[in-house]
Parts: sequence; structure tokens; C-alpha cells
Amino acid sequence: MKLVQYYKKTSALTTRLGIETLHGLVSVKLLCEYFKESREFTMEAVIIDSDGQLEQLQKWIEKIESSEIKIEKFIERKDQITYLPVIQNPEKIICVSMNYLDHVKEMDGQIPLNPILYNKFNNTLAAHKQDIPLPPVARQVDYSAELVVVIGKIMKNVQKENVFDCVLGYTVGNNLTDRKLQKKSSQWMLGKTLDYFAPIGPNVVTKDEISNLNNLYVTLKVNNEIVQNGNTKDMIFDIPSILSYLSKHLTLKPGDLIFTGTPKGVILAKPADEQNWLSQNDLVEATISNIGTLRNQIK
Repeated sequence: MKLVQYYKKTSALTTRLGIETLHGLVSVKLLCEYFKESREFTMEAVIIDSDGQLEQLQKWIEKIESSEIKIEKFIERKDQITYLPVIQNPEKIICVSMNYLDHVKEMDGQIPLNPILYNKFNNTLAAHKQDIPLPPVARQVDYSAELVVVIGKIMKNVQKENVFDCVLGYTVGNNLTDRKLQKKSSQWMLGKTLDYFAPIGPNVVTKDEISNLNNLYVTLKVNNEIVQNGNTKDMIFDIPSILSYLSKHLTLKPGDLIFTGTPKGVILAKPADEQNWLSQNDLVEATISNIGTLRNQIK
């Protein structure tokens, strides 16, 4: 199931949950009204009771598709909605650096023995199709297409073979960085945590939808030119290794976001005379197979 958070342009204060289908974006609110369901279905509620709520939503979709009910009556018009970050209030946003072999090579780095970790904060979150404003201090803004894991249950000291019991699903992330600020000191925080520098979306794909995490294509386009083109099979640390390692050092909570690294092709790795940093009006599109495409324009 592909879950979306959005608001209608006519009611911007109300966050809504939707389901991406072949027919379009199904409004969960309209489903609840039709089936006379009093329970609240939000992204937060789905995370807390993923088994129960996802099962109910799936039953409703199947019932509509197998009956004479016109699914169009539940579809939102895309021109009347605004996407929201698929997760809005994670306790933690943890990022893994240097996790693709080709990326390590292009950076002339050493293959890490353990995951290299840093963090972002909630101020960095942005949504699919949201404009990303460049702050005045930003000079060398780089892109980074990444598979993002959405935690679904508390994880503490979990072995690799059991990590998927605690995963809700996956989304696409663009881990933006100002490289000049990043290199200003030995700590990366300023370059990584500028406002809206972690767009995610367009949806959360539940874990049952992806059968092989080790063969997902990760690409990124700038103004329709492919600049990153990798595959998760080239990860140095796979998803079970990352999550198990994290859970042995700190407790992961439902809704936490884990950015899992990026393939080669970042601007920082190019020769100085070819480093065309992101600038105003650039359209950046990060795509991961089986999940979708996250689009943002730099402003």
C-alpha cells in the first residue's frame, strides 16, 4: 500500500491520509464516511496500529474494486491538494554516509568498517512538490537521492533477522547538503540541517510491497538530466545491518526516519570546474523503483 499525507487547498488546516492506487489518490476520509467508520485513520494512527489499520484499508479498497461502487467518488483531484511530508514529526532522523561502494570510490574514501552516522532535525523535512528555498548562507548545495526507512515499532537490540518486524515501510529522500557549510568545521551539522533540506515522499510504501530491497534502482535528475544512477545492491551495509546496528546503540521509535546513503554522482565528487551547485529554479527529481518520484524545485 502507498500512503500519502496531504491537505486540500480548500481546508489547509486539516491533514488527510490518502492511498495511491492505479485509479488515483483515494481519500481515506471519504472511505470512512462511506463505510460509516468512526475510527480515526491518520499516518500516526497507522504507525501505532499498522496491522489493524492497514488490513482494514486494504479490505475497503478490495471491496470497492470488486463491486459496482465507482471508485472515482473516492478519488482526490491532484490539482486540489498539497502534499505534506509523509512523516511529519519523527523523533529521530538518522543518516548513513558513504554506504555505496561507487560513492566511496568517487570521494576517494575508505570503505567503512561500521556505518558512518549523522543526524538531521524536523526543520529539514519537506514534501513532494514543495519548493525548497535557498537560505542566504547557502553557496554549494548538493543533492543526494536515498532510500529512507520508516520505523513502525520500537526497536531496541534487535537482531538482523528480526528487523523487518519493526519496519512500516519505505519512502524516497533527497538528502540536501550545503558542502561549504559542511566543511566549515569537523562537525557536519550546519551543512546538513538547513530548513527543508530533507524532502521525503511522495508516499510511504508499506514493506509488503517490496520483495527485494537489494535490487532497487536509485536515480536523480536535475532539470531532466540524470546525474545519479545506482542500485541498492551496491550498499556496503544493507538495511538489516543498519537497523540492527542502530538498535544496539539507541532505541528507534515508530516514525523515525533512516536515510540509508546515496550512490555515486554527487556534485562534491566532480572536478572543481564541473561543480554546478544547485541554484534557483533547478528541478530535482529523485526516483526509487517500486516507490516513486520525489520532485522539488529550488527557489
